[in-house]
Amino acid sequence: MTPRAGDTAPRHDWSARARSTAMEALRYTQFVSVMKRALPAAAFAVIAAVLAFFFVARQPSKFSMTYEKLGSIENDLAMIKPRLTGADANGNPFVITADAAIQDAKNPKRARLKKVEADLTTDKNGWVNANAADGVVDMKAGSLELSGGIDVFSDSGYTLHSEAASLDLNKWIVHGHSEVTGQGPMGTMRADRFHYERDSHQLTLDGHVKMTLIGKKK
Repeated sequence: MTPRAGDTAPRHDWSARARSTAMEALRYTQFVSVMKRALPAAAFAVIAAVLAFFFVARQPSKFSMTYEKLGSIENDLAMIKPRLTGADANGNPFVITADAAIQDAKNPKRARLKKVEADLTTDKNGWVNANAADGVVDMKAGSLELSGGIDVFSDSGYTLHSEAASLDLNKWIVHGHSEVTGQGPMGTMRADRFHYERDSHQLTLDGHVKMTLIGKKK
């Protein structure tokens, strides 16, 4: 149909649509970036807790440990209510606690941890709290198994949850074979599995990955 004289053809504000699309892409990138940092921070906070219990005696200037008492649980040597304080490589302080650290009587380099919790101060006075219900660390094999639930909370309002994870302490690789979920001010995410390599800083989410962004309030 040919427009009649005086008719005004409809106009589409393509620039506005482009700006909206660009802003959504930026928010998506920011959301992924936050989750990418939070998940490894959580995993390695728990790793730091485990390794610190083993190596605190070798680096006394960096850590300070107290405990309620030494005893035994099922004939294994146990440290009850250990509390570890110190600072990371950037000088950020942390506090790590556990209900118990139980050394295997037949294998001194193997131990179980009960209710591990790590509180870490991050750059710009932020904080991350990570906890795991149960852990089994084997320094000879270079492995750590976490189970019973892993939860992470941050000062920015983001939370992450997963049931279990396996960690290669020699290669600094984290494998999450259970569902991982997260949420925060920018949206939510979930995946069946995750994989993280510290050296390459590469986080991979796999299996029915879903992210939902929350629109900004006008």
